[in-house]
Amino acid sequence: MGALGSRTAKVFLFAFAVLLGACNRSADEIKVYRLAKPSGEPAPMEKDAIASTNAPVRSTIERVPSANSNVATPPNWEPQPLSEMRQASFLVHGENGATADISFVRLGPAAGNVLDNVNRWLDQLGQPPVTPNKLSSMVQKVPTPLGEVNIVDLSGKPENGDASKDGRIVAAIASDGTNTSFYKMRGNAGVVGAEKENFIKWVVAMRSSSGEQTVAQSAPLTSDKPQIKWDIPFGWSPAPASAMRYASFSAEGKIDISVVTFPGDGGDDLGNVNRWRQQIGLAPTDESHNNIASLRASDATFSTIDITGANARTIAAWTRKDGRAWFFKITGSSSAVEKEKPNFVKFVQSVRF
Repeated sequence: MGALGSRTAKVFLFAFAVLLGACNRSADEIKVYRLAKPSGEPAPMEKDAIASTNAPVRSTIERVPSANSNVATPPNWEPQPLSEMRQASFLVHGENGATADISFVRLGPAAGNVLDNVNRWLDQLGQPPVTPNKLSSMVQKVPTPLGEVNIVDLSGKPENGDASKDGRIVAAIASDGTNTSFYKMRGNAGVVGAEKENFIKWVVAMRSSSGEQTVAQSAPLTSDKPQIKWDIPFGWSPAPASAMRYASFSAEGKIDISVVTFPGDGGDDLGNVNRWRQQIGLAPTDESHNNIASLRASDATFSTIDITGANARTIAAWTRKDGRAWFFKITGSSSAVEKEKPNFVKFVQSVRF
């Protein structure tokens, strides 16, 4: 081998040795990272979820309520998983297994007034409805940085006969004309009574520029929002959605159209019909007089009902598809809803999953 060949071989061997050393160092520096497996299963959806500020709704993503830390809470308030509906959630334990559930929910303009919601809660507690005059003597108005809230304290029979978990409701309602905020503590009468002062302090703290607003912004709908298509009728305008609504529309400036969806079955038909009846001032009905009819859409069959009260009318259509319940509803004056009914029917019939 000549001098040139010898020098070339030496250079090659040196380069190979350097490359081998680099490979060994890379092998030594390899690190293994383990990703934490999500823990726990989503909370099951309660039967009373639809149109109720008390029931947690099953979410496909369990979100830790970190936003709750923006407002101080008592150490015995245990944060609970949030949901598509709840933007703050806690559980308080008392003696002998007694509990109370605390929630914050913000809904759109169709959430109902104070009287409607109070009478709905009274019905859940087995109590008769109250009149506007009676309500005025029951409401405690508490000033907060964002305006007054209406606080009521209601007692009655436990809805499911379990006094350790139900029997008393303390709730605060505040509306800004666009959204309605509900703060609610419901559970064992003794636990609710013991936590009432803390609850009111929490409501006042939440009703601040850095309280409720931050929580609402931090709890959007889940990222795997189910896909659905429809044809929007002429004259309908998109309206702001909410923590509860998948979509909202308005017509003629005085008709409210909503689309709501939940995982699961969304409650039994009669229970939902009776809640809608109560929202427009009608008494509950029984199963033999619910007048539910079928409506065929593109790829689903909807159940429908048309309910007329003294001052309002509601037409609702609902179906269950791929493990979810879908609710479509139009509400307004009887004459306005009658005029818009053909468009609502076409809207429902155009739904494609």
